[in-house]
Amino acid sequence: MKTTFSPETKQSIAESQNNYCKLCLNPIHSYHHKLQNTVANRKKFPLFLHSPMNGVGLCENAHKNKAHKFKITTQEAEVYENWLRNLICDMPFSGVSVTYEKIERG
Repeated sequence: MKTTFSPETKQSIAESQNNYCKLCLNPIHSYHHKLQNTVANRKKFPLFLHSPMNGVGLCENAHKNKAHKFKITTQEAEVYENWLRNLICDMPFSGVSVTYEKIERG
């Protein structure tokens, strides 16, 4: 089963781009994975694959014709995956279930 970005991840990507296509001033139409969303990549990069770091918001034209400009290598993805794993491992856990809260910055 192929999965896509969560609504929260899409919102994060859109906010980081002010709701505009990464290549032009058209509104975002869809979200593109920089590293392909394949079964192998979902197994190898479970934290990174659907994170905002692996996404880009594009207008319809850019997604059809220019999405290839945003591809990253598996070596780059491995760096991001390891960084995310280390970030999670450094978080204090209390119990089996973990809940993350969005922190508002002033």
